[in-house]
This record gives sequence, structure tokens and C-alpha cells, in this order.
Amino acid sequence: MTLLELIHNQPELITKEATNSLIRVQLPHYSKFRLEEIQVKYSNLLLALTKCVETQNCNDMIGYMDLISDERFASGFEVEEIQIALNIFEEALWKNIRKYVDPKDHYASKKMVTTIVDKAKEELLNEYVTLSKS
Repeated sequence: MTLLELIHNQPELITKEATNSLIRVQLPHYSKFRLEEIQVKYSNLLLALTKCVETQNCNDMIGYMDLISDERFASGFEVEEIQIALNIFEEALWKNIRKYVDPKDHYASKKMVTTIVDKAKEELLNEYVTLSKS
């Protein structure tokens, strides 16, 4: 199985793993969301990542993180909370890559995921810097 096949055919494996891990961490703002709301948020993040994998660029993730950063900043989220949620998402992807993606593609798939998630983190911080100055 390829990374895209995993994402397209079994997205619930990734979103469920990430959701369960985020709930266990009990971050202040994320703890206020219902399980289903967190799953939707991770599904939307996975959709942005999928588009990046398909197009081989990070534009969709940058656009998504601009939106999320504005929403989270306005709701009083600390940047660390969002960073942790992104780390959990990346970890869920890595675990599922290890389980389901062809071994010969593990490293390339993990590199792709990490590159995109790192871009998300960079955009998050850029937005928080801008928003904190206004």
C-alpha cells in the first residue's frame, strides 16, 4: 500500500488514532470539544495533507493553517496546544505508515508527512506572530 492509498482507503485509522491520543493528553482548549468534533478537525487536517501529497506542494496546508491559526488565536488557544495536536497527528500518520505502507516506501512516506506537517507548524507560528502584533 502507498501513502495515498492509506489516506484514501483508511483515513479513519489515522483520525481515530490521533483523536484518541489528543483526548488522553487533555489539553485545556481541546478538552472542551466532543470526540466527534475532534475527529472532524483531524479529518479536515488530513484532507489538507492529502491535497499536498497529491500535488507535491504545501499550498493547501498553508491555506488551512492560516484559517485554523486565526480561529484558534481568537479562541484563546496557546500555540503550544496546537503544536501538540499537530505532533499527535504526525505520530498517528507515522504509526499507520509503519503498519500499512509498503516497507520500501516507509522513509519516503514519513519524509513527505514530516515536510508537510513542519510547513503547517511554520505557518502556525508565522500567523501567531502576525496576530499577536495586531
